[in-house]
Amino acid sequence: MHIVDYGEDNGYVDLAATIFSLLSDPTRLRIVLALKDGELPVGQIADRLCRRLTVISQHLAKMRTGQLVTTRHEGTRVFYRLADEHVSALVDQAIYQAEHIVDAFPEHHRAPAGNGGAADGRDDAAPSGAPSQTLKASDTPDSEDHHD
Repeated sequence: MHIVDYGEDNGYVDLAATIFSLLSDPTRLRIVLALKDGELPVGQIADRLCRRLTVISQHLAKMRTGQLVTTRHEGTRVFYRLADEHVSALVDQAIYQAEHIVDAFPEHHRAPAGNGGAADGRDDAAPSGAPSQTLKASDTPDSEDHHD
């Protein structure tokens, strides 16, 4: 489906901007990546991301309010999972775009080992040591280290 209605009456555009705003934090992106394989309790998310439990809980609360994650209770434990496959797809696409900014021939376009061609069907697959562009994530204006 191709979305062509970008006028003021399309409330989905405003809602999409809110979703991007919720995903604009590196910790929240990492939470989505951690939940791609299934639900996890908040403690395991915090351990995987090497962040304090309280910090992860605050991020998850915002993500839950924005309906990016849902919960399941088991006794006193709360398990979090992605609300749907679109949350993961948004983050995947953002990471892919970041790869394009940093690398002239990003990893997601390279062929898996032994395939003999690029993952996108092209025959001009670059070796894994392909030259990268000079822009790095640390060079962008809003890429300060986010420490808890």
